[in-house]
Amino acid sequence: MSLHRSLSCSGLKALAAGCLLSSVALSTPNALATPDGGPVVTTPAEPPPHPRPHGTVLSFSVSDEAQAKADTLSIHFAARAEGSSPTIAQQHLNQLVSNAMSILKDQPGIKSTAESYAVGQEYAPHDKRSWVARQALVLSSQNRDGLLALAEKLQKLGLSIEDMQWSLNPEVRAKLEQQARLGALKKLRQQAEEDAAALGQTLLGLERVHIGSQGMDDFAPPPHISPMLMMAEARSAATPPPESTAEMQTVRVTVSAQARLAQAQDLASP
Repeated sequence: MSLHRSLSCSGLKALAAGCLLSSVALSTPNALATPDGGPVVTTPAEPPPHPRPHGTVLSFSVSDEAQAKADTLSIHFAARAEGSSPTIAQQHLNQLVSNAMSILKDQPGIKSTAESYAVGQEYAPHDKRSWVARQALVLSSQNRDGLLALAEKLQKLGLSIEDMQWSLNPEVRAKLEQQARLGALKKLRQQAEEDAAALGQTLLGLERVHIGSQGMDDFAPPPHISPMLMMAEARSAATPPPESTAEMQTVRVTVSAQARLAQAQDLASP
C-alpha cells in the first residue's frame, strides 16, 4: 500500500509540472518551445507600423517653351511629264529629273533627295486620256539665298514648287528641347506646392513624372514636343524668283506628374 501511494504522488507531481510549463508557453507572446524540454525562449514583439496617411493624389502637367529663328529652308518640287503610254511618260520624267539632278550636283551646303514616284492616267475633256508620271524632289539648306537661286533654275527647267518649309537644324532643336525640358521640370515642383497650398494641404512628393510623349498615361494630356513650323505659301514657277523669310520657331515640352498631398494634422499625428 505504501509503494502504491508513493508512485501515485510522483505521477501527480509530474503531471502538475507539465501543465505548468504548457500554461507558461501559451501565455508568453512569441514563445518558442525547445525540442529537448529546456527553458522556453521568447522574442520581443514588433511594434505596430505607424499608419501612413493616404492623402490626396493630384494629377497635373506644366509646359515650357524655347524659341529660336529658323535656320534651314526646305523646298518641295514636283516633276511631271506626260506621254501616250506609261513607258513614254516615264522616259520623259526620268530625263527631266536627270537634268535637275545635274544642276544640283556638287552644290555645297545643298541637300537634295528624289522621293515618291507615281504613274497614272489623267482624263481631259472629250474623253481625252494621257499617261502622267510624277516624282517629288526636296532641297534643303541653311544657305537661303543659294537655295532660292537653285529653285529658280529648276523652275525654268520645268519643275514646280509645291511648298516651302522653315525648320531648325537638329543641333539647335536639341538645345531648345533641353532648355524647355529643364524649364518645365523647374516649374513642376513649384506648381505642385502652389496647388497643395491652395487645397490646404502639404506636398509629400512627386510621383510618376513623364516628359514628352513617351510613356504617357491617361491622367495627363498628350504632350507636344516638336517645333511649330511656319509653312510658306506655295508658289508656281515664273518670274520673279521665289522668296521665303525665316520665322521664329517654338519648341514646347510638357511634363506631367502626380503629386501626393496630405493634411498637416495627418503628418503631425504620432
